[in-house]
Amino acid sequence: MQNPFEENTVPLRPTFLTILCMLTFLWNAYKFYDAIPRIFTPEKVMVTQEQANEMMMEMMSKYMSEKDLEKMEEGQKETSKLFEENNLIAAGVASFISSALLILGGIWMWGLRKKGFYVYIAGNAVGVLAPIIILGGTIGWSIGIASLLNAAFFSSLYAIHLKYLS
Repeated sequence: MQNPFEENTVPLRPTFLTILCMLTFLWNAYKFYDAIPRIFTPEKVMVTQEQANEMMMEMMSKYMSEKDLEKMEEGQKETSKLFEENNLIAAGVASFISSALLILGGIWMWGLRKKGFYVYIAGNAVGVLAPIIILGGTIGWSIGIASLLNAAFFSSLYAIHLKYLS
Protein backbone atom coordinates (compact mmCIF):
# COMPACT_ATOMS: atom_id res chain seq x y z
CA MET A 1 0.00 0.00 0.00
CA GLN A 2 1.29 3.43 -0.90
CA ASN A 3 2.03 5.91 1.84
CA PRO A 4 -0.33 8.90 1.40
CA PHE A 5 2.34 11.26 2.74
CA GLU A 6 4.90 10.42 0.05
CA GLU A 7 5.05 12.50 -3.08
CA ASN A 8 3.77 10.93 -6.25
CA THR A 9 6.78 9.98 -8.39
CA VAL A 10 4.72 9.11 -11.47
CA PRO A 11 4.63 12.13 -13.80
CA LEU A 12 1.15 13.35 -14.59
CA ARG A 13 0.08 14.03 -18.14
CA PRO A 14 -1.27 17.58 -18.54
CA THR A 15 -4.96 17.77 -19.41
CA PHE A 16 -4.32 19.68 -22.62
CA LEU A 17 -1.85 17.03 -23.79
CA THR A 18 -4.49 14.39 -23.08
CA ILE A 19 -7.01 16.32 -25.21
CA LEU A 20 -4.48 16.71 -28.05
CA CYS A 21 -3.72 12.99 -28.00
CA MET A 22 -7.42 12.12 -28.05
CA LEU A 23 -8.00 14.43 -31.02
CA THR A 24 -5.04 12.81 -32.77
CA PHE A 25 -6.41 9.32 -32.12
CA LEU A 26 -9.93 10.13 -33.30
CA TRP A 27 -9.01 12.03 -36.48
CA ASN A 28 -6.29 9.64 -37.58
CA ALA A 29 -8.38 6.56 -36.85
CA TYR A 30 -10.89 8.04 -39.29
CA LYS A 31 -8.13 8.74 -41.85
CA PHE A 32 -6.75 5.22 -41.36
CA TYR A 33 -10.20 3.69 -41.91
CA ASP A 34 -10.90 5.98 -44.89
CA ALA A 35 -7.65 4.95 -46.63
CA ILE A 36 -8.59 1.26 -46.80
CA PRO A 37 -11.23 1.51 -49.59
CA ARG A 38 -8.96 3.78 -51.62
CA ILE A 39 -6.21 1.17 -51.48
CA PHE A 40 -8.20 -2.03 -52.00
CA THR A 41 -11.34 -0.98 -53.93
CA PRO A 42 -10.50 2.20 -55.88
CA GLU A 43 -12.98 1.39 -58.64
CA LYS A 44 -15.89 1.57 -56.16
CA VAL A 45 -14.64 4.93 -54.90
CA MET A 46 -14.42 6.18 -58.50
CA VAL A 47 -18.00 5.08 -59.27
CA THR A 48 -19.32 6.67 -56.08
CA GLN A 49 -17.59 9.94 -56.91
CA GLU A 50 -18.97 9.95 -60.46
CA GLN A 51 -22.49 9.43 -59.12
CA ALA A 52 -22.03 12.25 -56.60
CA ASN A 53 -20.80 14.57 -59.37
CA GLU A 54 -23.79 13.74 -61.57
CA MET A 55 -26.24 14.36 -58.73
CA MET A 56 -24.59 17.67 -57.92
CA MET A 57 -24.70 18.79 -61.55
CA GLU A 58 -28.41 17.88 -61.76
CA MET A 59 -29.18 19.88 -58.64
CA MET A 60 -27.10 22.86 -59.69
CA SER A 61 -28.54 22.92 -63.21
CA LYS A 62 -31.84 24.09 -61.71
CA TYR A 63 -30.24 27.13 -60.09
CA MET A 64 -27.25 28.11 -62.24
CA SER A 65 -26.81 29.57 -65.70
CA GLU A 66 -25.22 27.61 -68.53
CA LYS A 67 -22.03 29.66 -68.27
CA ASP A 68 -21.69 28.91 -64.56
CA LEU A 69 -22.41 25.22 -65.16
CA GLU A 70 -19.62 25.09 -67.76
CA LYS A 71 -17.18 26.62 -65.27
CA MET A 72 -18.29 24.08 -62.69
CA GLU A 73 -17.73 21.21 -65.12
CA GLU A 74 -14.21 22.50 -65.84
CA GLY A 75 -13.50 22.53 -62.12
CA GLN A 76 -14.80 18.97 -61.84
CA LYS A 77 -12.48 17.87 -64.63
CA GLU A 78 -9.51 19.23 -62.67
CA THR A 79 -10.61 17.54 -59.45
CA SER A 80 -11.28 14.28 -61.29
CA LYS A 81 -7.51 13.78 -61.19
CA LEU A 82 -7.99 13.01 -57.50
CA PHE A 83 -10.17 10.05 -58.39
CA GLU A 84 -8.01 8.32 -60.98
CA GLU A 85 -7.24 4.76 -59.91
CA ASN A 86 -3.46 5.17 -59.57
CA ASN A 87 -3.83 8.40 -57.60
CA LEU A 88 -6.46 6.88 -55.31
CA ILE A 89 -4.20 3.95 -54.48
CA ALA A 90 -1.09 6.09 -53.97
CA ALA A 91 -2.97 8.65 -51.86
CA GLY A 92 -4.57 5.85 -49.86
CA VAL A 93 -1.20 4.27 -49.10
CA ALA A 94 0.27 7.65 -48.13
CA SER A 95 -2.72 8.42 -45.91
CA PHE A 96 -2.47 4.95 -44.33
CA ILE A 97 1.23 5.43 -43.55
CA SER A 98 0.76 9.01 -42.35
CA SER A 99 -2.13 8.18 -40.04
CA ALA A 100 -0.33 5.10 -38.67
CA LEU A 101 2.70 7.25 -37.81
CA LEU A 102 0.51 9.95 -36.27
CA ILE A 103 -1.36 7.40 -34.14
CA LEU A 104 1.90 5.78 -33.02
CA GLY A 105 3.35 9.19 -32.15
CA GLY A 106 0.19 10.05 -30.24
CA ILE A 107 0.37 6.78 -28.29
CA TRP A 108 3.97 7.46 -27.31
CA MET A 109 3.20 11.04 -26.32
CA TRP A 110 0.25 9.73 -24.30
CA GLY A 111 2.85 7.67 -22.44
CA LEU A 112 4.98 10.84 -22.07
CA ARG A 113 7.74 9.64 -24.40
CA LYS A 114 9.54 12.30 -26.42
CA LYS A 115 10.19 10.01 -29.40
CA GLY A 116 6.42 10.17 -30.04
CA PHE A 117 6.77 13.83 -30.97
CA TYR A 118 9.37 13.05 -33.63
CA VAL A 119 7.27 10.20 -35.05
CA TYR A 120 4.32 12.60 -35.09
CA ILE A 121 6.40 15.11 -37.09
CA ALA A 122 7.37 12.34 -39.55
CA GLY A 123 3.69 11.41 -40.01
CA ASN A 124 2.86 15.04 -40.70
CA ALA A 125 5.69 15.29 -43.24
CA VAL A 126 4.25 12.32 -45.14
CA GLY A 127 0.78 13.90 -45.01
CA VAL A 128 2.05 17.23 -46.35
CA LEU A 129 4.37 15.95 -49.08
CA ALA A 130 2.22 13.10 -50.42
CA PRO A 131 -0.48 15.19 -52.15
CA ILE A 132 2.12 17.50 -53.66
CA ILE A 133 4.11 14.57 -55.06
CA ILE A 134 1.17 12.36 -56.07
CA LEU A 135 -1.24 14.94 -57.48
CA GLY A 136 0.91 17.97 -58.21
CA GLY A 137 -0.69 21.01 -59.77
CA THR A 138 -3.09 23.33 -58.02
CA ILE A 139 -5.03 20.53 -56.31
CA GLY A 140 -1.95 18.83 -54.86
CA TRP A 141 -0.41 22.06 -53.66
CA SER A 142 -3.64 23.33 -52.10
CA ILE A 143 -4.13 20.07 -50.20
CA GLY A 144 -0.46 20.09 -49.19
CA ILE A 145 -0.62 23.66 -47.92
CA ALA A 146 -3.83 22.99 -45.98
CA SER A 147 -2.17 19.92 -44.46
CA LEU A 148 0.92 21.99 -43.63
CA LEU A 149 -1.15 24.60 -41.79
CA ASN A 150 -2.94 21.91 -39.79
CA ALA A 151 0.34 20.07 -39.08
CA ALA A 152 2.09 23.26 -37.99
CA PHE A 153 -0.74 24.18 -35.64
CA PHE A 154 -0.96 20.80 -33.92
CA SER A 155 2.80 20.25 -33.89
CA SER A 156 3.28 23.60 -32.16
CA LEU A 157 0.66 22.64 -29.57
CA TYR A 158 2.50 19.37 -28.97
CA ALA A 159 5.86 21.21 -28.88
CA ILE A 160 4.59 23.29 -25.97
CA HIS A 161 4.33 20.03 -24.03
CA LEU A 162 7.83 18.75 -24.82
CA LYS A 163 8.95 19.67 -21.31
CA TYR A 164 6.63 16.96 -19.93
CA LEU A 165 7.99 14.28 -22.28
CA SER A 166 11.07 12.23 -21.50
